Order: sequence, then structure tokens, then C-alpha cells
Amino acid sequence: MKYFILWVRIAFGAHSLISGSNYFFDFLPQPPTGATPIGPFIDEMDATGLFAVIKVVETLVGVCLLTNRFVPIALVAELPISITIFYLSTFVTESPRSVFTGPRELFYNTFLLVSYAGYYVALASALSAPKPLWAKEVREQVVRNLLVWK
Repeated sequence: MKYFILWVRIAFGAHSLISGSNYFFDFLPQPPTGATPIGPFIDEMDATGLFAVIKVVETLVGVCLLTNRFVPIALVAELPISITIFYLSTFVTESPRSVFTGPRELFYNTFLLVSYAGYYVALASALSAPKPLWAKEVREQVVRNLLVWK
């Protein structure tokens, strides 16, 4: 299972890095979206700058997954994008390519979220007291986590 998780992390990271950076460097042809219901949606996101933000997030997520750095937070950051891609690809567009792309995107992300679930256990606390970032023990833990480069 360890190697399958590694494979999915690298595949998802490569896909995210290529997809995100392709927006800025245009090295792969983009599938046409003009004649589909997705076209106006993408055009409006692009016009408002939101699509560029999404592509920056995808690029950073790809780098994190490929370098095995900050993977749990990268997966959480990518989840809304994966859900949107899944929804648009599965229920809105009629392209055969997209019908495969959306479920694959969501599978990769949710599988990796489950694989890294141990990092999210503390978030499931029913009762919790505030732990502000400026508290000494929290600051020390943040510094410890950021400075560990194995």
C-alpha cells in the first residue's frame, strides 16, 4: 500500500503541476470549452482573475506533492478545486475525456486525504479550547514542524 500511495501522490502532483503551470506557460493545448456550458464559467473566472488564483494553487499543490512537503495542507487546499472539477466534468460537460478526468481527480485527492488522515485527527475534537498561534507551545510546534526537512 505504501508504494500505491507514493504512486498516487506523484501522479496527482505531476498532474497538478502540469495543469497549473500550463495556464501560465501554455505548453499543452487546452481542450475547447467555448461550446460547452463550462465555457462561460471558465471565461468569467478568467476575467475576474479567479482562474489564475486556482492555477497558482494547483501549481503549488503539485510542487508540495512531488517534493513530499506540506502534503496534508496541500491536499486540503486542493479539495475544493477537485470537487469543482469532478462536478463540472461529471454532470455539466459531455466530453468523454472529462468524464474520466473528474472522477480521477476526486479519487486521487480523497484517497490521499484518507491516506494522510492521521494529520487531521486533532481537527475532529468535539470540545476544544483555543490554541492561538501566538501561544508559546503552538509557536514552538510550528517552528519544529517547519524546520524538519528529512
